[in-house]
Amino acid sequence: MVEERKPCEDILVQIVAVESAIHKVGQIIFEDHLAGCVIDGIKKGKEEETLQKLKSALDKFI
Repeated sequence: MVEERKPCEDILVQIVAVESAIHKVGQIIFEDHLAGCVIDGIKKGKEEETLQKLKSALDKFI
């Protein structure tokens, strides 16, 4: 779009759309992490390690 000299507003709209799509993929992966890894870790009695990993994942996502 830049090479085609499209208006800046159009380019920015596309950038926001890509950011939104990437964020949605992150949400899906984070939900899977909660449903799988976190629950498994707690069931296995590894609460402290699981919470640390959850905090780390949350920090990276946010």
